[in-house]
Amino acid sequence: MKILIIRLSSLGDVVLVSTVIDALKEKLPAAALSLLVYSKYSDLYDKDQRLTDLISLSPASFFHLLRKLRKMGFDTILDLHCNIKSLLIRMLVPAGKKVSYRKGHWRRAMMVRAARLKAPSPQRALVAPCRLVAGLLCRRTRTHHTVQLFLEPLRRLGVEATIRPPRLFIQPEAAVEMGGLLSQNDISAEQVLIGITPGARWSAKRWIASGFAQVCDQLLKDPNIRLIFLGNQADLNFTQQILTRMWGKPLVATGRFGLKGLVAAIGRCSLLLTNDSGPMHIATAVGVPVVTIFGPTHPKLGFSPLGPRDILLHAGLPCSPCSLHGEKKCILKHRQCMEQITPEMVLEAIRRVLEGVISQIPSKNGVVR
Repeated sequence: MKILIIRLSSLGDVVLVSTVIDALKEKLPAAALSLLVYSKYSDLYDKDQRLTDLISLSPASFFHLLRKLRKMGFDTILDLHCNIKSLLIRMLVPAGKKVSYRKGHWRRAMMVRAARLKAPSPQRALVAPCRLVAGLLCRRTRTHHTVQLFLEPLRRLGVEATIRPPRLFIQPEAAVEMGGLLSQNDISAEQVLIGITPGARWSAKRWIASGFAQVCDQLLKDPNIRLIFLGNQADLNFTQQILTRMWGKPLVATGRFGLKGLVAAIGRCSLLLTNDSGPMHIATAVGVPVVTIFGPTHPKLGFSPLGPRDILLHAGLPCSPCSLHGEKKCILKHRQCMEQITPEMVLEAIRRVLEGVISQIPSKNGVVR
């Protein structure tokens, strides 16, 4: 059986689709699996032995790709993206069975709309009826984790699968490059290396720069701890804002690695401190626990980390989630959802994850959800 799995973007979703690959290989070990992703994400699955073919889509190659896919003779197409391009592929590429997943977008949209209506408003009397109806609908609406949504259509292929963490593999050459960087900076295998990925696609999803700086400085008081800043080129400006507020000297590798290197770098860490972002899912996929901060988004939207030791911090304000992916500005003109997450709460969460490994992180009471 030849199965084409389509998930073009974005980073976190492309990582999470590995759960589908694992489920199919577990139940259908003889199946030949092909994965189609945008070219900028293909390094995540380069040389992945679970896949027979890794197919990349670049912006200029769509019609060439269609011709290639039509010649490959797939038995099944599994569309886990459901956008215009994936729909065209389903329509134009022959296969005996074509299956797609349900995004549950209206459920998430209802949750966002209800939260926005709960926010304080000068038109309180006018929106009260809408707020009541939206609240009732939201309470009756069940949202699901993205992994669960990805696995659901496998039933139509005769595959029963339960929710599981994603799984990626570290490339040997990337691990060697990472080892060389650590050696050059006198970071030994005996030291606790904590990764910091402060960036996110949308600025509203980034925790406050002063908070990251305070946490990093406190961590560096422990001589057994070293820090490494990670992320892509777009994260350099925010990383610099954090560094200017610090007295400590972390290792800064922001923008240094491609995806292979990022996976290897995160895999070398003992813990990753991150926002709701793609690197959060990469960490889980290589078995590294995360302390992650959610603000305008909400874990119930289905993007929470799935690692057994992961800790998620969320203020739980009634106006959250105010957008599906954190792309909208705060409707209340403040960032209380982020500012209510204090450095003490983050340090306490890190202490809990690394309990018995680190010694000089103060334990203070905080709300950890």
